[in-house]
Amino acid sequence: MKICVILNPAAGRGVAGQRRAELEAALRRADLPYTLVATHSRGGATELAFQAIDRGFDCLVAVGGDGTINEVVNGIIGSRQRDLGDATLGIIPLGTGSDFVKALAGFNDGDLNSSVQRITAGVTRPVDLGQIVVEAGNQELHRVFINGFGAGIDAQVAVEVPKITWLSGIGAYIVASMRALATYRPGVMSVRYDGKEFRRKLYFATIGNGRFQGGGFLMTPSGVIDDGLLDLCAVQSLRFDQVIRYYPKLIEGTHVSLRVVTTAQARSLSIASSRPFPVATDGEVVATDASAVHIEVMPGAIKLLA
Repeated sequence: MKICVILNPAAGRGVAGQRRAELEAALRRADLPYTLVATHSRGGATELAFQAIDRGFDCLVAVGGDGTINEVVNGIIGSRQRDLGDATLGIIPLGTGSDFVKALAGFNDGDLNSSVQRITAGVTRPVDLGQIVVEAGNQELHRVFINGFGAGIDAQVAVEVPKITWLSGIGAYIVASMRALATYRPGVMSVRYDGKEFRRKLYFATIGNGRFQGGGFLMTPSGVIDDGLLDLCAVQSLRFDQVIRYYPKLIEGTHVSLRVVTTAQARSLSIASSRPFPVATDGEVVATDASAVHIEVMPGAIKLLA
């Protein structure tokens, strides 16, 4: 493999950048030939992925959190769609949430050595992706995601998380959730999936490829990253006392049994509302004024070093 390591030094509240020397030492110990490039702005990992594939790299290793992985994946898929080339995805998780790797046995956030060993072993598996088309204002936005998509208050949480610089992991997401709850006003959403439809006032509609989102919330417990399906979790508008009572269930994954929660598995879904709503993919905000979103699964769309 010709390996390009794409490092987001801002990931994990700057921890990824602080561990650069340690990371490179681990790569050298493994005798892996590599080229390392670092991002300098949001969206930078996607552009670096395009450049790397154009230069002949066939393995891109994302170093950071779910947002960094998302950007690299969008670069790989975009390069393939433009007939520039293709690449295998590797992951070294050093992010604030690092939810996607929780679906992979033996992956530990921050463990450089085990992550490098996976790259050295070179064992790959096909993994599904989700593809979205977002209607926002006069724009139509196209993205893919590897772990999860959120519409509603969970996307509003993604707006708040970067503002909380003194916490990481699930703690940052809990504080962001409290801030979002104070300001977010749920609207009526129409949700369609595989020939079914419901219309309700929703706090959020989350689509999971993996099982975890928000730094450790077990949002879609039945999610499997290579089953050709996406998992829906839609939560109706709640009173504040219900929010406090049900909140721990989101961490445990037991919320799926509540009457206010709708779950389903589907290959394609659509979400629409007359009230603009925020949307996010893999914890990164895509739009804050969406009117409609269409989501489809892309079975086995990417090769992952796992």
